[in-house]
Amino acid sequence: MSNFDWLMIRRPSTGMFCFIEILEKGLIMKIKVGDKLDEIELPDINGNMFKLSSTKGKKVLLTFYRIAGCSFCNLRLMEFKKKSDEFGKDFVHIGIFHSPTDNLSRTMKKHGKLPFKILADEHFKYFEKYEVERSMGKVFLAMLFKSHKIFPAIFKGFIPMPIKGFFDIAVTDVFINEKGIVVDVFYAKKDSADHFPFEKVRAFSHGN
Repeated sequence: MSNFDWLMIRRPSTGMFCFIEILEKGLIMKIKVGDKLDEIELPDINGNMFKLSSTKGKKVLLTFYRIAGCSFCNLRLMEFKKKSDEFGKDFVHIGIFHSPTDNLSRTMKKHGKLPFKILADEHFKYFEKYEVERSMGKVFLAMLFKSHKIFPAIFKGFIPMPIKGFFDIAVTDVFINEKGIVVDVFYAKKDSADHFPFEKVRAFSHGN
């Protein structure tokens, strides 16, 4: 008998449904403090493969964002870019989006050069593995209570159209220390755009 589960997904790039063998049973789990994550290997917006292990020796904020055009997600990146000189020198931000690489690349070009590593998880592999939540209720709450904040992102053209990925993802933030150990993790609670506050990220980047 197979030790693997099967998942039916809709490929955002084609609209076709298919079954994929996803992960060994028991390996789908929420991230916890003290964990050392398995290797994450995904293409960046230039199509180059990136490995999480390459960040060893640095402080990492790993974020599971939503789809490429998510206004809330891109507002977060705009804030981080604007304040990037406030982060510690050995700090790295890695953002994973549920998006085809080409779609993500087109969207990220609107930011200009980003001092972060942005990755495409087209097939939802790592979102699934680490139980990143999907919740239309939390999407509704974000739109209800935070929609007034996203106008700067919308004005720059960051709108979730076309939708190439799961629209109902609720973000997850993970702090990883220089030894590759998770020291804090936050699965969105109040709404789908519920992150660590900027001040907390800045403090972590400086080792506080």
